[in-house]
Amino acid sequence: MILLVLPLVTAACSSSDDGSSGGGSTSAPAAQTSAAAAGGGGGTTIAAQNFAFSPDNVSVSAGKVTLTVTNKDGVEHTFTLDDGSSDTKLQPGSTQEIEIEVSKTVGWHCEIHPSMTGTITVT
Repeated sequence: MILLVLPLVTAACSSSDDGSSGGGSTSAPAAQTSAAAAGGGGGTTIAAQNFAFSPDNVSVSAGKVTLTVTNKDGVEHTFTLDDGSSDTKLQPGSTQEIEIEVSKTVGWHCEIHPSMTGTITVT
């Protein structure tokens, strides 16, 4: 009985890699799509994972924006705007909703890991 179930489980797991189901593709394109539709009160999702932000560039309309930032790493990160207007600690495994007002393009970084950077582009 186990031998019959194993091929079905293996086939089910491997078939999602083709991207045809929508859930089998990488999360970066989905996050970028959400980011492009954000702004003007919309939300954008950003992940800190493998010591990088993904996506690392989001486009929003000027105004109040809500960013949902999730730390998927096992260490603390920060989500800090380069202009100093926002600085949020991200504990491992946590998700923070960060509401900011943007009128121009601004970068962000992790204070702890300076190589982690990104940009909010106002369109």
